[in-house]
Amino acid sequence: MNVPNPDAVELAPLPAPADFESDMDRPVPFDAGTAVLVDCPDPAAAPWLAHHFADWFGDQAPKVSPNVANVEILPIPIANSQSETLNTGNTGNIGNTGNTGSDEAYAVSADASGVRISARSLAGVRWAAYSLRQLAIARRGTFRTDGRVLPTLRISDAPRLPFRAVHLCWFPDTRPAQIERAIRLAALLKFNAAILEPWGTFRSARHPWFGWPDAPATPEELARLAAIGRDLGVALVPQLNVLGHASSSRSCSLKHAALDLHPEYEPLFEPGGWNWCLSNPEARRVLRELVGELHEACGRPPFFHLGCDEAQPPSCPECRRRPYAELVGEHIAELAAFVRERGARAMVWHDMLLDRDDPRWAGFIACGSPETAKLADALPRDVVICDWQYGNPDPARPRDDWPTFAHFLGKGFDVAGCPWLNFGAMEPMADFLASHGGLGLVATTWHHLHGTDWRDAFRTAACAAWGTPPPPVAPQFDTAFAAVLRLAGLDAGVCDYRDTGLDEEQVHAP
Repeated sequence: MNVPNPDAVELAPLPAPADFESDMDRPVPFDAGTAVLVDCPDPAAAPWLAHHFADWFGDQAPKVSPNVANVEILPIPIANSQSETLNTGNTGNIGNTGNTGSDEAYAVSADASGVRISARSLAGVRWAAYSLRQLAIARRGTFRTDGRVLPTLRISDAPRLPFRAVHLCWFPDTRPAQIERAIRLAALLKFNAAILEPWGTFRSARHPWFGWPDAPATPEELARLAAIGRDLGVALVPQLNVLGHASSSRSCSLKHAALDLHPEYEPLFEPGGWNWCLSNPEARRVLRELVGELHEACGRPPFFHLGCDEAQPPSCPECRRRPYAELVGEHIAELAAFVRERGARAMVWHDMLLDRDDPRWAGFIACGSPETAKLADALPRDVVICDWQYGNPDPARPRDDWPTFAHFLGKGFDVAGCPWLNFGAMEPMADFLASHGGLGLVATTWHHLHGTDWRDAFRTAACAAWGTPPPPVAPQFDTAFAAVLRLAGLDAGVCDYRDTGLDEEQVHAP
């Protein structure tokens, strides 16, 4: 995409398709004297915009009015042809955004006559608002902000992938303000889902032993975060590991959020505690109850992530009595059905569904056996496969083929690509998924909810999923990301030095 004006680098993701003109040498007032006309069939769109303009800009908020004449004020783009072919299954409404690129499309213009927004849904109006907010700068020549200006501009914009998510881990070391800021940042970057995985931090009412003491992810706090996400267009999707990772702690720590303090619950887990004991009906009961609690606390979103990655072979004598793949398949199918009954779709990581010794996956992530690989034929087809490929088998060439994605797509699953720090793979992944009917992209962050890796994962994945290249980083100070990160922090009400910028500290002890 060729952007005609370098001022555009202050916006991420850049608009797509390439109908974007920006001219800061002809500034347009964006203050209390500005009229913003909104053309959208959703009656909630104009009130939503007026409310948020008041929150963001105070007494200098532009005046918002709906297009009561019902005359098209700007042509709304359709999603690119690849996005239109996406197989979204029964995804339904993702975070109140709709499930096709066209539903989220918008158009914006700003010139001497005012500001105009056209969209087919509230989702498009939200994305338009976030673009304008990033592009608006304080009027110069004053001591304090006294109104803002926009460049003279025209934007025609639509995403290429319908599901654009960030994956956030909530560790005991993670403060709630960091989680809220990350959700708000995701919205500003036009992600429409945030997968939230508590690592021993969910405070269950039914099972208070499940997690560390004083766990911060209370049902009330999750409900608050989910409400923020819904308002901003981001569905808060909870994750609970129902197979491996049952310690709810990083493997390198050897901590166990349940057994270290409550060894009486040992029968619920495999010896050592890494896997849940799938042959124990009490373990399955507990997991159903935890899944129900988490899903309810997050406002019954359209998805629930069941984890299921990096499991170890069973050592429990009861689990070893049956073919383990059969037991795992029964377990996942049962929980997927439970999630379905709650009006949502289950998501799982892909790696146990691929035989690690199968030459087709050489160089790609595969952690399963010939037996567990058979589950790819047995699982319900409404389960979403989250295929995490964190490396490039051949760094010397850009990838245009992703055989593991193709494998699951060919079996009828919706597939989301998950690249983590594999930054060079994000755009090729999105290209492949868009052209082959994939669902979307998930920017996993794990324990990197800080630093430049976190910045690059958010920004690069946002642009890849939207369908545009990431803007260049300014040489001395990354002004574009600093500005949007600051907005997310201000909206979250951060008041702690540690919750600003990319890192908690600027100087680290050796």
